This record gives sequence, C-alpha cells and structure tokens, in this order.
Amino acid sequence: MAAAQHSDDETCDVVVIGAGMAGLMAATTLADEVDVVVVEAEDRPGGRVETVRKGEYWINVGTQFTEGTGPLIDALDRHGVEMGSLADTSVALVLNGALIDTSDVLALMFRTRMSFMDRVGMALVGARILSAVPFLESDGRLARRVRARLDRRPTSDLLRGVRSELTRAVVRSWSGQWMGCEPEETAATQLVASIGVALTDPAKVPNFALPVGGNQTLTDILAADLGERLRLGSTVRSVERSGDGVVVNHVVAGRPARIRAKRAIVTVPGDIASRILPDLPQRHREAFDDIRYGRYVIVGFFTEEEGPQPWDGLLGVSTPQLSFQAVFNHAAALRRNGPRKPGGALACFAGGASADALFMLSDEEIVARFSGDLLTVYPQLEGKLGEGIVRRHQRVVPFWAPRGRETLPTLRAPLGPIHLAGDYQLDMPSLADAATSDANAAKAVLSSLGH
Repeated sequence: MAAAQHSDDETCDVVVIGAGMAGLMAATTLADEVDVVVVEAEDRPGGRVETVRKGEYWINVGTQFTEGTGPLIDALDRHGVEMGSLADTSVALVLNGALIDTSDVLALMFRTRMSFMDRVGMALVGARILSAVPFLESDGRLARRVRARLDRRPTSDLLRGVRSELTRAVVRSWSGQWMGCEPEETAATQLVASIGVALTDPAKVPNFALPVGGNQTLTDILAADLGERLRLGSTVRSVERSGDGVVVNHVVAGRPARIRAKRAIVTVPGDIASRILPDLPQRHREAFDDIRYGRYVIVGFFTEEEGPQPWDGLLGVSTPQLSFQAVFNHAAALRRNGPRKPGGALACFAGGASADALFMLSDEEIVARFSGDLLTVYPQLEGKLGEGIVRRHQRVVPFWAPRGRETLPTLRAPLGPIHLAGDYQLDMPSLADAATSDANAAKAVLSSLGH
C-alpha cells in the first residue's frame, strides 16, 4: 500500500501514532465517529504482524498466534475471517534426540534419555511452575501474594537448587521462546503463565487459533478500511500538547509535516513513545524505561512433503539444544478435516541471547544452521524444505525485570489529550491484549470528545 498524498499541515479530530495491530484497531474503532488519521513510519501497516503466503499455506514471520477474547476476536468475526482452531493440537519437547509430547508427563520424565539429576531438575522446575498456575487468574488474597512473589523474583529463581545443566538449558530456551529474553532478565510471572498453560493443556486457552491466511489477514483488512486516512512512511518526531489538543510533527519523503488534532493515541513501543513525547512526566518516563522488549530471529520454511507426517498434530515443538528454540507448525490449523493436502508451513524461532548471536550472521548462515537442525528433528523433510524466509526482530514481546511491573499502572491513564496504548499495558502481553488496550483508548477518546 502506498502512502496517501496529503498537505504539509493538516487537521483532524484524532491522530493515531503507529499502524500495528493496536493502532489499526484504535483507528477503525474511531473511524465511524470522528475524523481520524494514522501515521506509520514503515512502508507497510501491521507492525510486528507479518505473514508470508504460498498457495493455501502461510507463515507468520512476526507475531504467531491469536488467543484470548475481546476486540481482536470480535474484529476477526465481524470481518468474516475464518479461524483455524488449534484446540486439539499439542506441544512437544525434543531432548537428547527424543521427541516427547509434553501432555504425556510420564513419557516426558521417563522416556527421554536423561540422567537422574536431569529428571530431578525437570521435576522440580515443573512442580514450581504448575503449583503457581491456579493462582494466576484468581483474585483471592493468597493468589495476589503468589503473583506478587513471582513479580519480585527473576525467572532464573525457578532454577534455585537445580544442578542439572540440561534443565537450565530448557528453562533458558523457554524464556527465549516465549519472551525473547534470558531468565535473568525478566520477572518469573510471564514465563510461569506461558509455560503453565502449555504444560497443562493448550486446549484450555479460549479461542487459541490461527486466522486462516495468517495474522496479517486482519491487519490488511483494517488498513484497507482506513484507506487514505493511513499515512505510511511518516516518521513522527514529536507529539506535543497544544492548548486543549495536540500537534504531531512528522517527516514524509524528507519533508517536515504537521498534524493538529484534538486528541492523540500513541501506540508505538515504549522506548519510541518516550522519545517522541518531549513533555513526558518523569514518572511516565521511568515507567517506559522499565519496559524491555524481547528479540527474535525467525526462519520460515514452506515444505513439500506428501501424506501424513509426525508433526501434523503438533502446534509447536520446543528444541532447547538446537540453534533455534522452537518450531511452530502453522499448517496445524488446516489439518482438522478431510485428507491431508501436500505441503506445509513451519517457523523456527530463536530468542534472547541465541538471537543476539544470530544477528551477526548472514541470512544464508542462519538458514543453514536452522535447516540442518530441523532435519535432525524431522529427517522426513530431507529434500522437501523450501527457501528459508529470514526475519530479525530487535523488539517484540514486552517484559519486565523483577519489580519493574510496579510502575505499569502509571501508563494506563491519559496525559490530557494524549492517550497511551499498547500490549505493555496489560498483564500478559499478546496480540489480543494490544487490540484490547487500543480499543479501550479509542473509547476513552470518544467519551472525552462527547461521543
């Protein structure tokens, strides 16, 4: 989509900064009620949402899954986007060359080639995670105490007393896979929640699914609905209060431009928001500083196999001893009904320190490492892997260091005419949470304008 033509100085009711899923959801919520403009620095909408397609298969090379409830799920339904359910699929773990379904705890503990010390370490970490799961969503006093303790401690605290190097590698892999960081960097809350659900039963996650055609299916629809109100290739320099409204200074094709609006919704990542908001109060600046972002390297492969395959029923495989830490099977959403069609789509992920090391390599070197390791997991793919599709992401999932989340409530209130929104505002950052945050911001803006 090409950037729309516009004057160097324009006015509107509301300006939305950022055209990721959050910004697009906010803008489309507003579009029927007020005059809205969306500015986006990149030449494509979607932000961290990106999908590559081949025939009926697709690979999400940005954010992976759609889960939960709320405005995002409602928007998918409203726009008639078909959903491929993952409710009947499972998650596996590869250890020492053996692939085990994690829903089979006995197989995980006793059919993998682990030493006694490894089994003890895995059992101890698993017990610590599973014992906290029942308290993650409860509102009782004990539940609040458990969550507060998890927020105060690093993820590496799950490994206290563990002498197994294999167990440490698994926890490090989980942290990289789910949050794009190392266990020492983040509080334990996010990993315990993510892994707890995966270990217990992914089918329990409401609406855990993949939009058919990939996550970009919805962002494409939302961007098309906005039409000329979406300004691509517009780099925002500042968002400043001006009387009862705001002034957004941005650059388009090397030329300075200005938008005057009654309200602004800032949906960009925390470090960018902190940079473009020059009048940000110190407490808000400190709260943004507490937000950190996971980093990933992703390689997608379209495959050319025929007939049933051992990975068809798996939505993901954790691979802590390989160059990547997980494989996601996007084709799993298409395997529920009818005969299996030829081909498939797999995405290999490396996060945290593993991604840091890969950033220094060429695309060809990364593809060679990932494809070689993928064949050790599934030798059936020999000669059937398509060209690797590489994406490097320096900023993906927000996370917090121990006690860092304590400043989060500061960012939930508007700064006069400027509203903040994004997946960092909610307790478990996800695509659905980003959409919910911005839909809430849009409603608050409409209310402030008397709509």
